[in-house]
Amino acid sequence: MPKSSFLLLSALTLAAGSVAHAELADVRKSGELRVVMSGEYPPFSQPAPDGSLTGFDADVAREIARRLGVKARLIKAEFPSIIAGLQARQFDLAVASQSKTPERERAVDFLSKPYYYDGFQLFVPTGSAAKNLAGLGGKPVAVAQGTVFEKFLRDQKYPNVATYSGEQEIFLALAAGRAAGMITTRTVGSVAIKNGQKLKPAGPVLQQDNPYITLGKNQPQLKAAVEKALAAMRADGTLKRLSLQYLGADITVPTK
Repeated sequence: MPKSSFLLLSALTLAAGSVAHAELADVRKSGELRVVMSGEYPPFSQPAPDGSLTGFDADVAREIARRLGVKARLIKAEFPSIIAGLQARQFDLAVASQSKTPERERAVDFLSKPYYYDGFQLFVPTGSAAKNLAGLGGKPVAVAQGTVFEKFLRDQKYPNVATYSGEQEIFLALAAGRAAGMITTRTVGSVAIKNGQKLKPAGPVLQQDNPYITLGKNQPQLKAAVEKALAAMRADGTLKRLSLQYLGADITVPTK
C-alpha cells in the first residue's frame, strides 16, 4: 500500500470513534444492505453482461442480505477506497476478500473468522523460466493496488512493483508484456488458468491469505446478525456450494 494510503487510513482511523454507523434496525428499515466489493477480482467479483456483479463474493453478499430479510445492493468501488467508505457510512458491509492487517483492524471491524481460506502465489506467463521472485531479475511484478500482495512485495523490497486497479487489468498487462509476473491468490490464478489465461504458478504458496467480511466499527447488532447468517450458511452447505460453483473447490474450511 502506498505511503499516502497509509496516511489517509491513519487519519480516518482517528476519526472512526466519532462516526455513528447504521445499525441492524436501520438496515431493516431501509430494506437494503449496501455491500461493497471491488468488482475487479474474478472469480470473486466481476461485472456480469447485464451490468450487475457476479462471483463468489457477490452471491455470498446476496445470501447474507436475504437471511437478514433485506435486499442486497452491491456497490463496486476501487479496493483501496473500501475501508474509507465503510468509515464514512457509504456502505454497510464489505464482502471484498479483505485480509486482516493491523492497520485495517484499527479502522474497521472484522467478523470472528475468515469466510474462506487461501494463500497467495507468484504467477508468470507460461513461457517464463522463473521459478520465484528472484528469477524475474527485477522485472515488473503486477499486483492490485492497496492489497496485501502489494504490501508483501514492498516488505520484500522488490525493486519493481507495478500496481493496477484489479486482476482484470493485470491480465491485460501480462498479455502485453508490461509485467513479468503477478501475485494474487492461488484460487484466482488457478481459475484464470482454467479460463484460458496463459499463466502458470512459480514456486510454492508465498503466504497464507484468509479473507474476512468487514463492517464499520460500533455496530454490534449488525455484526452479530451477519455472523449468525454466515454461520448458518456454513452449517447448511450454502457457503460450500457457492465455493464449488465459482471457485471449483471448497475453500471455506481451513486447509490441513
